[in-house]
Order: sequence, then C-alpha cells, then structure tokens
Amino acid sequence: MKDMNLSLAYIVVLLFVGIALLVFAYGLFTLPNRKNKRPPLLKKTGVPGTPGVCPICGTVLNKNEQIKTALYPGEDDRICHIFGCPHCHPYADENTARRCPVCKKPLPAEGYLFARLFSRPGNKNHVHILGCSSCRLPKKKN
Repeated sequence: MKDMNLSLAYIVVLLFVGIALLVFAYGLFTLPNRKNKRPPLLKKTGVPGTPGVCPICGTVLNKNEQIKTALYPGEDDRICHIFGCPHCHPYADENTARRCPVCKKPLPAEGYLFARLFSRPGNKNHVHILGCSSCRLPKKKN
C-alpha cells in the first residue's frame, strides 16, 4: 500500500512538472521576439522640386523607387503627366498628403500633374510642372 501511495505522489508531481513545462514552452514560442522588433521606419520628406523628391507628396525617394509618369511624343519639348511615386500612387500611404505644387490644393487619387519635359542634349532633362488636372483642365459648364 505504501508503494502505491508513493507512486501516486510521483505521478502527481510529474503531472505538475509537465504542465509547468508546457506553459513555459508555450510562452517561449508564442511571444514575439523582442530582439527582432524594430521601430517603424520614418518617411523622409523634402521640398517638392528638389531632385529625388516626389513633386506630389514630397517624399524623398530611395534609389529603387521611381515616379510614375506618362510621356507623350514630341521633339525637344514634350508633354508629360506625373501620377506620383509608390508612396502616393495608386494609393496614398498613411499620413501622406497629395498636393499640387502650383495651386497648393489637395490632389485626388485619380488626379495627376501636367508638365513639360525639355530634352537638353549633353545635359540632364528639365521638367517644368504646369499644374494639376484640377487647376489646369477647363471646368465643365452645364
């Protein structure tokens, strides 16, 4: 009888140790790893018109990011539509405001800028922004 009580005590102790190990393993593998947690990257903003800065939202672009444009045929002077960078087109990031650099009004998601692209042989091309689809296009009359 004494052996049976002793073995029952061992089973109860082993059961509690097993439960404690399961709880410890669950906490170890399910909690987020604090070493790999990085603070969110802050978006750098610059002055629109500066090279490497989106003219619509003012975000400083990384080397692998480009502004989405449509370029129309022409000689030295070509018409260009500027839609935005990956931060503001087709969907604007959080805390990113799309604004026209000419009229300073908010630019809707489907809006774009009108610009002229001047090709200069031997030099970099020059872009002159004329306005947005809101301030540059004629208003419809009823």
